[in-house]
Amino acid sequence: MKNKANLGELLKEQGKTQAEFANEIGYDQSTISKWANGSRVIAKEAKPLIARGIDSFKYYIGTMKETAGISLTPYMNGDRIHRDIASMRMLVEKERREAMEYWNKDFWHIPADHANEIEREEVRQFVKEYSEKLAAEFNLLAVVCERYGFSLKQIDQQLEMTLKSRGLVK
Repeated sequence: MKNKANLGELLKEQGKTQAEFANEIGYDQSTISKWANGSRVIAKEAKPLIARGIDSFKYYIGTMKETAGISLTPYMNGDRIHRDIASMRMLVEKERREAMEYWNKDFWHIPADHANEIEREEVRQFVKEYSEKLAAEFNLLAVVCERYGFSLKQIDQQLEMTLKSRGLVK
């Protein structure tokens, strides 16, 4: 995903001007313009600010991939994906069934340093299947947010408050 090419498109989609967005994230409009038209590479330290300001799952995932080099939740937009709620829900159900095959295996009680190669391979397969399930679930959430106009920033803030109140994060 090329963020610099998509920044201008996303600003248009959200009805934001470059000047409004520049003010929102603390950069000048000429810098935003250069990023939006692709004439300047977006500074690494600006990418998280832009991702929060854009409030777009697709942009967020692209930024995570570029910044960290990994993305356990890729933006699913391949030829075999329909980005509607019903289709994404069916994909989640499929991935959940596949992950549950490994969830129910009997490797949980074996300490990692005592696992043999067969057990390690089962755990590796579980991680793969469970990662696919999580990616599908995250994409379903994104589609729901897109369709209903929910803000990813607000969802994230609510989640953080909930997890803090439950003592699960500091």
